[in-house]
Amino acid sequence: NRAVGSNPTLSAMRFTRRLLTALVAVGLLSSGVPSLQGAALATSCARPYVAVDNDSWSRIADKTGVTLRALLAQNKATTKTMILVGDTVCLPKGTTYNQPSTEATGLRNLPAPPVRYTRAQAAAVIREVFPKRLEAKALALAKRESKLVATSYTSCCVGLFQINWWAHKSWLKNMGVTKASQLLDAKTNARAALEMYKRSGGWSPWHM
Repeated sequence: NRAVGSNPTLSAMRFTRRLLTALVAVGLLSSGVPSLQGAALATSCARPYVAVDNDSWSRIADKTGVTLRALLAQNKATTKTMILVGDTVCLPKGTTYNQPSTEATGLRNLPAPPVRYTRAQAAAVIREVFPKRLEAKALALAKRESKLVATSYTSCCVGLFQINWWAHKSWLKNMGVTKASQLLDAKTNARAALEMYKRSGGWSPWHM
């Protein structure tokens, strides 16, 4: 794993749009354009965190219970600093978060939900859960994220709206969602997505 930070090589690099696209394809996690100056190398890392699929600076901050400002300051980074899967990010001193070993390996072998939904049924669920004014956007988002396949999941993200389990599990339990596999249910996933929308005040969790 490499520590996030700058070095003379990074400082001299100039990423073209084509290279950025290629990096996304092989696992670029940060949604912003990487800073051409890079970030200063963190001098110590008492609390290392290993970046996983779909991580970003804000998601890591939310997940670990620190402020985005403190996280960036600790790593001498900006929100445009690129994060790749496997990168080591240094958490601020005093952080009590301990990264589960399962997070680094990702979600695997989730049990199938008791009820299966066709794409048409999944779309109907979204229309049922979301208010009319959000319906069209929610449908477009679910089509983009999962192609309306309710049982799809990756190492981090689950279901219709590809909800990042690691980033949101702390509050999902308040909805009765205590296992990632519960998000494979279309109705549960749609309700969780609506709650995410309300909590963030928009579609920003999906970079829209």
